[in-house]
Amino acid sequence: CSRFSVASVLPLSGWCWKPTDGRHKMHKTGPVNCLNRHFMAIILLLCVPSLGGAQGLEQLKEKFIQERSFEVIDRISTIQQIGELDSLEASEFLAKIIQDRTEVTSIIESSVRLVALHGHSVGLEAVVEHGFLILPLRSYWVIRDCWDRDLTPGEQQYLARKGLLKVPFLKVEAQNIVLTIATRVTSSTVGESAAKLLGNRKIPAQNQALIVDLLRIHSVTTVNKKLGKLFRVNDAKLQCAVLKALQQLEAEDQSRTFHKALKSQHWTVRACSVDIFGDTHDPEVIKVLLPMLKDPFVEVQVSAVLALRKIGGKEVVSALVKQVSKQEGRVLDDICDALIWLTGQDYGPSPVSWTSWWDREGEDAEIRGISREEYERIRAEASDSTTGTYYGLRVISRFVTFIVDISGSMEEPYEVNTRKLPGGRIGRAGTGVDDDAEGGGNKREKLAKIEVARRELLRVLDGIPDGTQFNIIAFESTFTPWRPALVEMNDLIRSDAMDYVRNLGPRGMTNVHDTLISALDDPEVNTIYFLSDGAPTMGKIVEPGGILAAVRARNAVRKVKIHTIGFHLDPKASILMRLLAEENHGTFIER
Repeated sequence: CSRFSVASVLPLSGWCWKPTDGRHKMHKTGPVNCLNRHFMAIILLLCVPSLGGAQGLEQLKEKFIQERSFEVIDRISTIQQIGELDSLEASEFLAKIIQDRTEVTSIIESSVRLVALHGHSVGLEAVVEHGFLILPLRSYWVIRDCWDRDLTPGEQQYLARKGLLKVPFLKVEAQNIVLTIATRVTSSTVGESAAKLLGNRKIPAQNQALIVDLLRIHSVTTVNKKLGKLFRVNDAKLQCAVLKALQQLEAEDQSRTFHKALKSQHWTVRACSVDIFGDTHDPEVIKVLLPMLKDPFVEVQVSAVLALRKIGGKEVVSALVKQVSKQEGRVLDDICDALIWLTGQDYGPSPVSWTSWWDREGEDAEIRGISREEYERIRAEASDSTTGTYYGLRVISRFVTFIVDISGSMEEPYEVNTRKLPGGRIGRAGTGVDDDAEGGGNKREKLAKIEVARRELLRVLDGIPDGTQFNIIAFESTFTPWRPALVEMNDLIRSDAMDYVRNLGPRGMTNVHDTLISALDDPEVNTIYFLSDGAPTMGKIVEPGGILAAVRARNAVRKVKIHTIGFHLDPKASILMRLLAEENHGTFIER
């Protein structure tokens, strides 16, 4: 193919190319039962040789008109040649095709694909003002996919000055696409246009949220009062967008809105408000945040702990010490972390130890907070002495996913200390650990990295208490969950999980992005342990910055804790693993 790949369109119609016994065959993935003529036309559009440059545009236009009565499959070559010219005149002709209500859908879709590649504003203008009105809803994905990229200056100018104002006249789905594209406009003019749409009754709440995001991104300060009124609309996404905008726009006169949000019926709104109170770093809001530790949703409780940690001080430490005996699972884990960050002490989840220390030292304690370097040193020291851990990381959450790299590089040798390591209950058959632990010792042994990973995961599975909800995801070029979702631990499940881990073998490459996003898609999980030995080499996104941004966006609301464990990482992979943990409330362990 000269500019496209058949593989890029086959999945979109229900078919895809997959390797089978070393060869590529076509497999059905959706509801389509056969390749109809229109779809075959699209394939040919993407694969016919580029011949447009050899003929003048006027000749091609005339040829296209003459072929109007032909079957779609016989018209593809001509439209492809027009698209290959990549000129403003060619874009204008493709734009006219998009505006033609008498044209067949597949030809309009093909014109959309080709004109989007040119980047001239006439293409986007034709799509916004005509394409959305002519194309059926099932074709909207084409437009969304084609403009999932940075916009050219001409496209930005069109959206900012004119295109955005067309939103009220579009279907709801089309509104969402145009507003999403507009978030990539850098011109402040788009903020002025967005202000004119705020509160428009033709635009539903979920799309009003995108308008509010545009106002926040471009710091439009003239809409504060209108935003406060818009918060009354009972939609979680819109209310969160309003709160974030009011915070960034420093709308001090909207304090009542933030307090009102703490009592919202939507947990996402309550959590968002808690985050904003924490960002004030004002000790006066401690009394507002403490009751949120009793919220029925763990996500809100986690937000409250993180907010209190930001504020710090003796009042916060005293309150958190009291909470150690009252909380469990993920919230208790976060409280223990917060106390380390604030005090420099690590007594784990022991309420007796924390209470004794506070009674003894609290009056004279200096609650100054510690650096990340100090925090990592304390956690490293604890990893050598704390039992019931996974690579020294506490495992007390009740909703956990373990992600294990089984790429080909995990076959490489790795020197390990074979003394009794921190982990689960030693002595169960099949854990890979000698029942006779006497003498300990510091014997060094070279094992394949996958064997080290298997042994440690077997230890932690052996020690997880019954009732814990957990899953295991092995990943390489693709990812393979052990179960479709979290399952509750019991003796039978424990045995099954350990058998699964024993059979893990290295193969393939390293798909970090798709694996993490899949794990985050489980609505129940709140803690992830991610083990890998290399940089990403496969997946929808491979570039580290893109992976971090995608995970950050997906995890912004739920605040899933992501711990990362790295084996013999190269510098770039080490940075990625460290930042994945730091940006997602976890700890990075490098071995």
